[in-house]
Amino acid sequence: PAAGGDAEAQITAVGDQIRVLKEKLKGEGLSGKKINDHDEVKKLVAQLQELKSGAPAAPAAAPVPTPPAPAAGGGSIDSQITAVGDEIRTLKEKLKVEGLSGKKINDHDEVKKLVAQLQAMKEGAAAAPAAPAAAPAAP
Repeated sequence: PAAGGDAEAQITAVGDQIRVLKEKLKGEGLSGKKINDHDEVKKLVAQLQELKSGAPAAPAAAPVPTPPAPAAGGGSIDSQITAVGDEIRTLKEKLKVEGLSGKKINDHDEVKKLVAQLQAMKEGAAAAPAAPAAAPAAP
């Protein structure tokens, strides 16, 4: 059984929970640092980081290794692109909590590396369509 999909789904779900909670807190008048310092946000971010590192975040979650690089097979390239995008968002949130902002976050080496990886994956997905039959033969 491919458990990697479950881990990605959990990571995405926790990421979505964080976004929803932050929107709610923003609506309540909290901003930036206060939102990131909120206990519930911290708990969810920690859970997300544990999921991404492959460690069990909760008793119900089994440790699942996450693929660090795209598989040569293609097929699940969209899910890999989504996973890297989520990883970038999580890293940016973590850096924001550490006090970095805007340009400093984007200039961070880890962020640059992940963005380059994401762009390469997107270019690879565009260059190699999943359905070769859909590509018309050039005259």
